Amino acid sequence: MPSNIRESDASCLEMIRSIIRSTADDNSKWVEIFVDFENAQPTNEEREIYNMAEEVLHDCDAVLADVSSYGNGCYIERSQLKNDSDTQALKILMTKLEPFVARTCSYYEHVAKIEKIVPILLWELSSGPLPLEEQLANKQSIAKQFARLIGFVLDFDVVKMKTAQITNDYSYYRRAKHIVYQDFEDQGVPELPQVQMFLCEGNPMLKALCNGVDSYMHTHQSLPINNTTDVFVTIINVCRFMLANEECLARLTDSSKHLCCRVMTGLVILFDHVDQNGAFVSNSSIDMRDVVSTPKSLRHLIEVK
Repeated sequence: MPSNIRESDASCLEMIRSIIRSTADDNSKWVEIFVDFENAQPTNEEREIYNMAEEVLHDCDAVLADVSSYGNGCYIERSQLKNDSDTQALKILMTKLEPFVARTCSYYEHVAKIEKIVPILLWELSSGPLPLEEQLANKQSIAKQFARLIGFVLDFDVVKMKTAQITNDYSYYRRAKHIVYQDFEDQGVPELPQVQMFLCEGNPMLKALCNGVDSYMHTHQSLPINNTTDVFVTIINVCRFMLANEECLARLTDSSKHLCCRVMTGLVILFDHVDQNGAFVSNSSIDMRDVVSTPKSLRHLIEVK
């Protein structure tokens, strides 16, 4: 929550939002507004939080570019080492591994940034007294930043999953370090147990996104869960509308169409994470059939990324 909002004001807003949400219409319908995920600019009131998110997203771009270029890492050098007991050869190999291990540590450090910015963005999107549709239309720049963050999360996890050498390099470095130094003072890149846990996650950035949502809900425990899930559903329904409406499609670039599809996917996962019954029950607030069929129907329109 922004520091300039008093606790009493926040509680009042939460109560208003709860009342509005409890009388809302069927939220599985399209939300017929256009959100410009590429060009939306912040108002003066939004600028501080927009810029906070922009700093994180700038780092996201750098992290994604770096992990995408990781390639085979030190695979060739590791495969050439025949004797693990040759400490001198291991020291040389560790020197070659260290830049790759440092890169992996930088990926892990990005987790904390995501976990911190997600609650702030969610508060901005859900805390106003207006119905969510109007709130989203009025907070397009914040919605854009949230959408871009979801896009990064999914993109990173796909690349990380395809790049096994990230985990292999880090694990080999740890083993080599223990062999070389044993009970002596460690040298090289400091070991962080959290990095190993980060690498063991199938979708580490998605977990960070979920942790950010959990943090938001923990901070605002007086809010009903559906206040959070309704934000997800509303953005999903906006994306459904923009991808189905011919006028909107004409305004969207291939990049925006692709982002809309990823945002729907990410928000379905978040909804499933938060909602007690999950996203895939028959009475779900999400029109799952349409969410699945919409990207398929656009394959001929969206250039494969």
